[in-house]
Amino acid sequence: MKTNPKIRDNMKVRNFLYIFAILSIAFGSQELLAQDAKTFHVDSTGRLFVNPGTPVYLYLSTSPTGEDAVRVQSIQPEGNPMYWDGHGVHYLTHMDLYLGRKIRFDLFADGRPPTTSTKFNVKEGIQRDNKIFLSGSAVLELASIDPHSGVQSIHYSVNGSDYQPYAQPLTFDKDGEFSVRFYAFDNVGNREDEGERVIVIDTTPPTTTLTIDGPQHNEVVAPSTKLVLAATDSLGVRSTHYTINDGNELRYTSPVSLLNLSEGVHSIVWYSIDEVGNTEQKQSFEFFVDRTPPMVFEEISGNTYMVAGREYSSGRSQLRIVAVDNKAGVNEIYYSINNSPFQLYEKPIFLSEITGAVSVRSYAIDNVGNRGVSDAEGQQFSMPEVDITGPNISHSFTGKRVTLRDTVWISPITKINIHASDRGSGLNRIEYRLNNNTPVEYSAPFTVEQEGYHTVNSSAWDNVENLNISSFGFGVDNQAPQIFFHFSVIPHNKQPDGDLNVYSPNVQLYIAATDDKVGVDRITVSVNEGRERGYSQPLSDFKPNRLNTVTLKAMDRLGNESSQTITFWVE
Repeated sequence: MKTNPKIRDNMKVRNFLYIFAILSIAFGSQELLAQDAKTFHVDSTGRLFVNPGTPVYLYLSTSPTGEDAVRVQSIQPEGNPMYWDGHGVHYLTHMDLYLGRKIRFDLFADGRPPTTSTKFNVKEGIQRDNKIFLSGSAVLELASIDPHSGVQSIHYSVNGSDYQPYAQPLTFDKDGEFSVRFYAFDNVGNREDEGERVIVIDTTPPTTTLTIDGPQHNEVVAPSTKLVLAATDSLGVRSTHYTINDGNELRYTSPVSLLNLSEGVHSIVWYSIDEVGNTEQKQSFEFFVDRTPPMVFEEISGNTYMVAGREYSSGRSQLRIVAVDNKAGVNEIYYSINNSPFQLYEKPIFLSEITGAVSVRSYAIDNVGNRGVSDAEGQQFSMPEVDITGPNISHSFTGKRVTLRDTVWISPITKINIHASDRGSGLNRIEYRLNNNTPVEYSAPFTVEQEGYHTVNSSAWDNVENLNISSFGFGVDNQAPQIFFHFSVIPHNKQPDGDLNVYSPNVQLYIAATDDKVGVDRITVSVNEGRERGYSQPLSDFKPNRLNTVTLKAMDRLGNESSQTITFWVE
């Protein structure tokens, strides 16, 4: 069958139909940057991308210029204009009656926005509570991808500033917190949901302090001493490092032991690194490890002398102990005489009560705990029988007193007695000093009226001037107890003159007293000038329709007394 040439030519023309789209574009708010909010896009391959939901009118033409274009009409009125309501490829099919086959046009509906990612040019950083902590200068790169119509633009804002187009990486080179918000448009106007990165630039290194755990005296330490390093940082400390002398650098995990160090000068150098890599300036401390104990020497002086073949004693023989130390210095000296318990040496020791052989042992401790022992086994010497013992001193109280725990409390009228006796040459005199007052000679018992704690330092001499001293303390309580009372009901009226409270007939009166020193001894009451009696239970049965008077007295255990009178009216 032959075909008419004109028909054949028309068929050839219709093999090349061109599709044109006119879109009805509705712009949004200014914040979306309407100039970027395109709703269609033709890529480099000629593919047409449309934003879903955008109204589109389609025209078909046999000319690429569209000069003879004819608008495609939908059979259904609601199909004019046309809409693509789903993401992906859509197909427009045209039935070519001359060719006897369908011609398909592909349209791409792009309803998905771009995705923007961030990248930092620093190697070290941590993320905590949605914040990214970085050290020093940081460069933030924004990169957006859209696999469909492609990315049209990226926009960003720093710390709430106006959005602006992203053109190059953002640099942050100052300490502080920065909130970077961003979004991107694709080529058909899909806008990405706003993203945010909070960046904290931290250039401050940690601070590490060294403390000494164990014996120390200035820069001198004992072998048992440990060096403790403690680092602090606002973000957290990653690690602490130290070096002893010129040794290898070690990571600090526990206090540094000095047990293996020799005696002499040593040094430690340390620093810390925080979580984002800020490194602290190195610090150092020089110290001296002291392993040498003190040297101890004993000396007996003034023990005896000879006159005309006879041995006499001055009664003032003394034990002197001296210790020296090479570095830390002497802290304490202890001594023992004739195998007695060791005791602290504070000053030369009189040996006047000892006769016959004397054995002395001693040791000293320096300021970092090294202990040195004397090599001396002791000294032997003879003491004549002389009166070298001071009087025995004691004290007593005449009058009321109360002992609470380790303190004796007396009243202002309690007398204080000082006693002294001497079995040798006899008692010569007694002096005492009250608190820090000038010493006075004791001749008779005395009293102290001033409230509070007091000390008495007493001294007694015998007739050859041997001295003995004693001290004691006591408290003086001149304050009477404080009285409290409380009615069982509240007054419901006042007397016409307005001065006295009026109570119901069943009222009860509760009484109590406190004493802040020695405590209350007893409470007595007298009702309406009646007989004074001890208080043991609430007072009641007051006379009705008249004025009632209650006299209260409280006495502490030292006899200090207070009183109070209560006047009230009972119906």
